[in-house]
Amino acid sequence: MRYLLTIISTLLLIPTASGQEAITGVLEEEVSENFKTGKIDHRFSIKDENTGQYYFIDAKEIKKKGMRSGERVRIRGEKQERRRLHIKETERIIYEE
Repeated sequence: MRYLLTIISTLLLIPTASGQEAITGVLEEEVSENFKTGKIDHRFSIKDENTGQYYFIDAKEIKKKGMRSGERVRIRGEKQERRRLHIKETERIIYEE
């Protein structure tokens, strides 16, 4: 039994040790434009329902997964600098009424 508990606790620590996060929230698309260069930047943000922290995800990753702004999702990903998140797994969550 003690061996089983050791395995379970080790598996629970793996995502934390590797810098991964599981975030649940609603995707919001952000568009910004640099008026000097004319460059337009698309990115998505998600506010973690548990912590209230915002994380930012590259629009290309979101579109590759087929997700859109306004969808409630759970994203497991690797944390990067400046609260950026690199997607590893995604799951759409249907609103329950």
